[in-house]
This record gives sequence, structure tokens and C-alpha cells, in this order.
Amino acid sequence: MSNDQSLTIEQLSEYQNVVITQPNCPYCVKAKALLDQQGTEYTTLVLGQELTKTVMVDFIQHRANVNVRTVPQIILNGHYIGGHDDLVAFLERQVDNTSFDDFEL
Repeated sequence: MSNDQSLTIEQLSEYQNVVITQPNCPYCVKAKALLDQQGTEYTTLVLGQELTKTVMVDFIQHRANVNVRTVPQIILNGHYIGGHDDLVAFLERQVDNTSFDDFEL
């Protein structure tokens, strides 16, 4: 995608597994490493490149009714997970780490 930051909320909604990051974010790197260890396939979207912060904030507000200001923001199997610490907690609660069904915050 070009640097026109034209990704819309509707386009963002099409992703089932996505990690929204920004450059030089240590928690983004850690979150992606955890997902890689699990063998989870995901798309990385970078703030300022594929989407704007406003689109990210509006999307998460629309999807999960949560106000966010930080990255990473993680969605797995269409379910909003949250940030790095939320991902760690989510993975610790999984009996079957490949199944994201029946996840509750």
C-alpha cells in the first residue's frame, strides 16, 4: 500500500488476524514474536504507513467499544484482544493455543 494512509475502517474490518504497530515499538516486536511462536499467521499494519492513528482509534472503538492510544493493537480470528499484555494473558488462558473461539475479556 502506498503512503497515502488510505486504509479505511471498512477495509480494516476485513482482516481476521492483524497486529497494528508503529516503528521502534518494543511491545509490538514482543507481541509479534509471541504470535510467531504460536504459529499464528497475521497481517502487520504500521501506523503512518497503512493507516492513520485516527482510523485505528475509531476502528477499535467501533469493534470493541474501547478507547485506545497505544500500540500494538491485536485482533485474532476477528476478536479484539488488546495490546501486548492482553495477548500474553489471552495465550496463557488458552487450552488449545490454535483455537480463539470462546475468548472473553
